[in-house]
Amino acid sequence: MQRGVDEPLVASSPFWALLALLRREPGMGWLPHGLGGCRGSRAAGGVEAGSREGAGELHRVPEKHPLGPWPLKSLLLLEDSRDSHLWQVYYEGLKNFLAFREGMFLSAVWPIPVDQVREFLVVMESQDLPPTKIIMYMEGLSFISRMVDLPDPLQDPVICHMISRLKHRTGPSNDKYSPVTIEVLRSLLGTLESVCSCPYECILFRAMFTVAFFGALRIEEMVANHQNTALPELLYLSDLQLTEGSANLCLHTSHMGQERFLIQLRLSREMWVCPVEALRIYVAARPQGEGPLFVHSDGMAVTKREFLTVFRRALGLAGLPPNQYGVHSFWLGTVVTAVSHGYSHEAVNRIARWW
Repeated sequence: MQRGVDEPLVASSPFWALLALLRREPGMGWLPHGLGGCRGSRAAGGVEAGSREGAGELHRVPEKHPLGPWPLKSLLLLEDSRDSHLWQVYYEGLKNFLAFREGMFLSAVWPIPVDQVREFLVVMESQDLPPTKIIMYMEGLSFISRMVDLPDPLQDPVICHMISRLKHRTGPSNDKYSPVTIEVLRSLLGTLESVCSCPYECILFRAMFTVAFFGALRIEEMVANHQNTALPELLYLSDLQLTEGSANLCLHTSHMGQERFLIQLRLSREMWVCPVEALRIYVAARPQGEGPLFVHSDGMAVTKREFLTVFRRALGLAGLPPNQYGVHSFWLGTVVTAVSHGYSHEAVNRIARWW
């Protein structure tokens, strides 16, 4: 998206192109213009501090200024503090964020609301941008916010968690969590008879896959770490309420610690992927007695390793690369689907359980 920034300026000085873009934002009109024809780019033959050209703008300002009494000198020093390539990446990140914000009809406000940054992260990840580029874009938004003396959006605990996960993916393993979309879910369900060892296991994993997608469940809410080790978030049979047209899951905690969050699942017109129908069939076949919601026919809880084994076999049989999917792929797929269908950011926050 172009916002009236001169292309020659972008090529010669991405730092001043970034400032020109930022000056058009609400409350940012106080940012100084650049110098002369190149507007501050010394690399393109601009003005050195202390030269005669543009000396008026380099002089001390009488009024209090967010960048201090010598705002333009401050910016010239700031330009030298980073490599030109890094300013180019920061400029691209800001431009992409503003385009995302406009496309989603979100409010143009500063400080940047953290829910906008969270959605921006999810959208970039769904577009298969390299994790390193996403991280650099986020660092750019963080630097820009601090540069204009506004709160750093990267201090949000959820955003920190998401960036931490991206950083893990930049290591030698190069893990890549692609989202499970509704199309992928249909393909997975179609492989279960070939992947699972018995009809009960087919019923079990059909329920797990559909509920994980439509409920945006996290892995620790569905499975145990080991046979005898369950996290406090694990769902139990008593946490499920089935009615004629819905299924309600009462979580023990949310990701941010809020008590007893309720997930409501509705009947789907496409019965093949309907989570309510899958739960009904599963509960009727499940061994009687209290315990974890998702158990094998012997009553033992499904473990994370067992879930991933079936998930990856199903992906391979469906012709999808198992190494590009992980334990968060169902949750990510739900959030990406909500964003792509134009859900409000309040609705996306609730689905993702971002607080």
